[in-house]
Amino acid sequence: MLVSVRCRRGALSLLLIVIILPLLLVFATGLAIARRFNDEAGLVRAMRQQLSASLAAYDPDLYQQFGVFGVPVESFEISVFRTLVPDRFADSTAGLLVAADLLDQAVLESQIARTMKLRLPVLWLDQVYRLTGLPDGSGWLAQADLGDITDAWTQEGGAASGDSVLPDEDLAGQLSDLVRDSLDQVTEQDKLEILEETLGWLGELAGQRSVLAALPDGSRWLSGLTGWMDALAAGPEAPLVQKAGLAEYCLAYLTSAVTVRQEDGKREPLSTISGLDLTDLAQARPAEIEQIIMGTEDPDTARRKVQTSLVAARSIIQLAALLADGDEMALLRAQAVTLAAILAGATGVVLEPESITYVLALVQAIARGNEDVTALLAGQSIRLIPPSLLDQPLVVSYADHLRLMLWILPSDTLLERISRCIRRTFPQDYAAGIQFYVQPPARSSLANQSRMVMELSYALQ
Repeated sequence: MLVSVRCRRGALSLLLIVIILPLLLVFATGLAIARRFNDEAGLVRAMRQQLSASLAAYDPDLYQQFGVFGVPVESFEISVFRTLVPDRFADSTAGLLVAADLLDQAVLESQIARTMKLRLPVLWLDQVYRLTGLPDGSGWLAQADLGDITDAWTQEGGAASGDSVLPDEDLAGQLSDLVRDSLDQVTEQDKLEILEETLGWLGELAGQRSVLAALPDGSRWLSGLTGWMDALAAGPEAPLVQKAGLAEYCLAYLTSAVTVRQEDGKREPLSTISGLDLTDLAQARPAEIEQIIMGTEDPDTARRKVQTSLVAARSIIQLAALLADGDEMALLRAQAVTLAAILAGATGVVLEPESITYVLALVQAIARGNEDVTALLAGQSIRLIPPSLLDQPLVVSYADHLRLMLWILPSDTLLERISRCIRRTFPQDYAAGIQFYVQPPARSSLANQSRMVMELSYALQ
């Protein structure tokens, strides 16, 4: 009997080869793809960190003096990228470029808008206080009031850890009355600090869990408030608001011929919105607002032209007030008759007394206008409209007259002249937006990819 014996040696190996080779091919392809994505993620992460570090190296002196962010172009370096980039991309060609010039009109306007829009409501409210002569108290909450609040709080035994820290109804009533009474006595500095420090307060508030727990829908409330603040900073884009922001920016950061304020016999030095003393600042940066208004880079010429314009404007107002005042005109007519008689007797020339009356009125108006400007240049405030024309005292300062002149200028002209002021003090080039490019080395997994580019800017809306 014949027995057929089949040799099966190698069958298992062949089966494994048929199955494992495709699997290895799939795994190798997946690994290569994963490595590529990981390499790209590491490269992008290093680029982003480099951009953030570069923007963080802004010039603090520029920000303090002019309220805008700018990175000196000459300080560009990529040490952060070289430290964080994966080793396989260490030979990459990389560099920083200027994506947005600080003094470009659109970029500068964007930064000024975000700086001033939150302050505009407070500044306008302050104008209403000063124009109408309403009292502007020196304290927000008196020390005695704070003592009453503290006593009432401690009498209730304080708040236990983890409990609500909101006051009870009686204490809330006391707080409400005190705040209501104190809102009418908010000083200019307090009003500015309220909006400037609100975002900082929100950051501190976020760490107080007991306070958030006591608020109804605390997280939603915080989110809504911060969203409202951000929306206010980003808009509106109305031309009137933009022009107002530019004018208030000039008054907040730039120097003028008046660096002190005199009120009730007290002399008080003025400062910029960032706290710099204007008297010291004007030594290096004289009459910047006057230069912007008149379009000249000579501070003495700019001061003289602005003063001449103010004398002319105030003389016209004083002339209108004289013509509207019957008693003043009667006195001038009597003086004109006397003067006409003297001239007729001395020279034989007969002049109309009425003509002499208007000449005397013009001379007196010019003299009063000059007195007004002298008072303004000394840091004093004057009545915008004399009593014979308006009973309500509208008090204005030198800065208020400059504000009206700034409003007359076109926005593009204002931006151009503001950038000129910044360039005079900081002549080097500054970037408000930075572009970072990387060309991967030839042997890397991204060698076939075109140059990678990433941008980051202060001016993003």
